[in-house]
Amino acid sequence: MAAIKMFDAFSPTIWQGKEVPERRWLIPGLLIRGSVTMLNGDGGIGKSLLAQQLATALATVRPFLGIEPQAEPVPSLSVFCEDDLQELHFRQAHINAHYGCTMDELGAMALLSRVGEENGLMTFDRRTDEGEETPFYRQLEQTIRDSGAELIVIDTSADTFIGNENIRTQVRQFINALRRLAQINDGGVVLNAHPSLTGLASGAGFSGSTAWHNTVRGRLYLTKPQTAEGEEEEQSDARVLKLMKSNYGRAGETIALTWRDHVLVRDAPARGSTSNLVDRLDLDNAVLAGLRKLVGSGVLVSADPDAKTGLANKVRALPSCRCWSWQAMIGAQERLIAAGKIELVEMGSPSKRRVYVRPHDMRLPGELGIGNAGA
Repeated sequence: MAAIKMFDAFSPTIWQGKEVPERRWLIPGLLIRGSVTMLNGDGGIGKSLLAQQLATALATVRPFLGIEPQAEPVPSLSVFCEDDLQELHFRQAHINAHYGCTMDELGAMALLSRVGEENGLMTFDRRTDEGEETPFYRQLEQTIRDSGAELIVIDTSADTFIGNENIRTQVRQFINALRRLAQINDGGVVLNAHPSLTGLASGAGFSGSTAWHNTVRGRLYLTKPQTAEGEEEEQSDARVLKLMKSNYGRAGETIALTWRDHVLVRDAPARGSTSNLVDRLDLDNAVLAGLRKLVGSGVLVSADPDAKTGLANKVRALPSCRCWSWQAMIGAQERLIAAGKIELVEMGSPSKRRVYVRPHDMRLPGELGIGNAGA
């Protein structure tokens, strides 16, 4: 019997005295190099537009949604399976007007329209679920090597993943294959994807197996803001880009956007950006007063900031607090809990425990004793 070869592992002692490497970002906080970032969003919400804006910003070294890119142009290859060249031309003209650039400045960009083509990147054995790259994948791989593309946009997963999205091993093989494309030139892959009905209803934004969310290193969700009742604002040009997952940074951040002149632009900071102490005190007092009003009316306010019944959503529905941003509200909640002005309370049966928030000197309906769950 042949001897089993040991892993070529190493000891962290070799890092002693060496400089700690920095994160390698294409777009700081949003898009990491060497991996796959998924951009979820319902049809027509603007995923393809946002991806084309991203490629333009990196090619022309202009801010993407207000975030400064690196100092040198980044070459890209964007594969659009649902848009023909006429649509891409129309879109690019408006993006150029937004960025104040010309077509001559886009030498680092390459757009590939694959409407009506066979766009599957992997096939899967029905018996073993083992995946194999298609000729299109090999062609794409070679193009990335030859062109030096660092940003690769795949629009969309519905066109390029032809397996079963509920089979975890197929999903993981597919994402790993895309990651190999990202690593060719130490770049990044953006994979556009549509959410399922369940993903839309839950606000999570993904579809199929949770392997999609778990395997990618970052996940963004482009959606419309919600009304006070928790429903999406259907007839609105407003959008919200949510950072649903980041293995290399803080998840939960949101960017408010507006569709204007055929592009997505970042909104100016809302009141309550808490840029100074006066703003923070003003906001904290408004949030605490709003919570008092809600609890005094018998309303149970969830401690989960993402819940429809969470503090930010409930308080922002009040006329006195509509001018404050959702993200600013979350910061106020954290500060008020840390200061002991808001307390967390567990309620419900052992099998259905829920955590709610209330002012420290008030009690919730049905609360027994203090019942503080801790900050």
